[in-house]
Amino acid sequence: GNNDISRYSEILERSLVWEGLKHYFIVNFPQEPGALRRFLDEVLGPDDDVALFEYMKRSGRETGPAFVGITLGNAADLPGLLQRMDESPLEIEKVGEDSPLFHMFV
Repeated sequence: GNNDISRYSEILERSLVWEGLKHYFIVNFPQEPGALRRFLDEVLGPDDDVALFEYMKRSGRETGPAFVGITLGNAADLPGLLQRMDESPLEIEKVGEDSPLFHMFV
């Protein structure tokens, strides 16, 4: 058929997004020790997994943005994740499928 083995990861990625299991966010982390650990402990749920993490450290700035892909254990866990993100002191923005940023990384 038309499916090339080299496209398998792309097909899997799109499947996870379509199923509501994979979501992308911009997270502004403070440039201080332990910031990522706090995000993992306080925001992610027990069945959530960081599938993508692209961070750019900037000199002379207090925060640095990261593009973070999160795979949920269950699509029904999304509201809880979003609530924990809202309650977090971190600046976190969901990246929608219509965003150019989404298409740069996915």
